[in-house]
Amino acid sequence: MHSGRRCFVVKDRGRISGLITPNEVTMVERPRWPYTTVAQVMRPLDQLQTVTPETTLVNALQVMGREDVNQLPVVSKGQVDGIVSRGHILQLLESRAELHM
Repeated sequence: MHSGRRCFVVKDRGRISGLITPNEVTMVERPRWPYTTVAQVMRPLDQLQTVTPETTLVNALQVMGREDVNQLPVVSKGQVDGIVSRGHILQLLESRAELHM
């Protein structure tokens, strides 16, 4: 989830098991790509910092800064509801500032 790149949700039997980004893929040597599974390189959900739908934007940004990530899974009731990114938060805050909200 580093470098502001996209992340992809990994499901196993209908449940979210982790996330993978281009960063994890590039850590695998290209000749090993045909023999490496997503499960081997993904970041397991239980090892990721997450936020809830009730987390404030300021707190989410603080977590991103502390964890050095640009995206966080939004989790409630054991399910990933979505992904919040630093870019989306900053866009929202910028729009609100422009509209004096």
